[in-house]
Amino acid sequence: METIDNLMAVISKVCNNREIALLIWILILLLVAFITNIRKDFIPIIKILTKRIFLIIYFLIFLYLFGVISIFDFFHIWKTSNIKDVVFWLFTIGFVLVFKINEAKSNDYFKGIIRSSIKWTIILEFIINLYSFSLITELIILPILSLTVASQAYAENYNEHKRVAIFLKKLVGILTILILTYSIYKSFLNFRDIITFQTIISLFLPSTITILFIPFVYLLALFSSYESFFTHLNVMTVKKEKVKEIKPLVLKTANFKLDKLLRIQKNFNKRVFYNEANLKDYVQEISKKSYIKI
Repeated sequence: METIDNLMAVISKVCNNREIALLIWILILLLVAFITNIRKDFIPIIKILTKRIFLIIYFLIFLYLFGVISIFDFFHIWKTSNIKDVVFWLFTIGFVLVFKINEAKSNDYFKGIIRSSIKWTIILEFIINLYSFSLITELIILPILSLTVASQAYAENYNEHKRVAIFLKKLVGILTILILTYSIYKSFLNFRDIITFQTIISLFLPSTITILFIPFVYLLALFSSYESFFTHLNVMTVKKEKVKEIKPLVLKTANFKLDKLLRIQKNFNKRVFYNEANLKDYVQEISKKSYIKI
């Protein structure tokens, strides 16, 4: 019993009531999934996510984040309490970026990540989380907000539910304004206790980690694109000697340039395997922005 009390004391010290409420609801949902037939639906997903390639990716993410945290620690801006911020970032942003790398069709994708990471919504979310209600209140508010947002997202996919979607959107907006107003009011009353160096760090931590995570996501997208294209080349023709000749030419031409690699992949024509074209000149030509595929 004493151990549990000590654990709860540590959690209360590190997390606010909103974060504790979120953890409780996550544990409840996991428990429900475990004791019902829903767990059967998760087994195939778990098997996929625990494949060797994913385990390697998880390990690389861990190493990368460890390096980022080490940099923060070197400049004395890292506190142990920031671990929970990194964990929440990982499950709400980090893994989303990793599993959406197939959407990285150009460098503009990564520019969009930078713009999104510094949007005013991060500041808005920080202010909302600046002051949290009592734990009981948070346990009630969280599922109501979550269900309302989920219902809105569902209704928006169907024209017959358009009016419902509009109503729910307005409801979410009103609830957000109410929470925001109350948070600002309480933060103003407790300004000295709330606005500290550590809360400023928490304000910029998500966007900073996201920006520092972009090189990792870029390299992962680059590796994925190379692997996909080279696998496609292997099944495109029986002329394996030409495939072996083309691969290093693609690597040398595209190098670390994702845009150039994707242009080569898009413009590549298997007819080049069966004519006497100069492969080096061909790869360089189809990598250009000005190239028009015939």
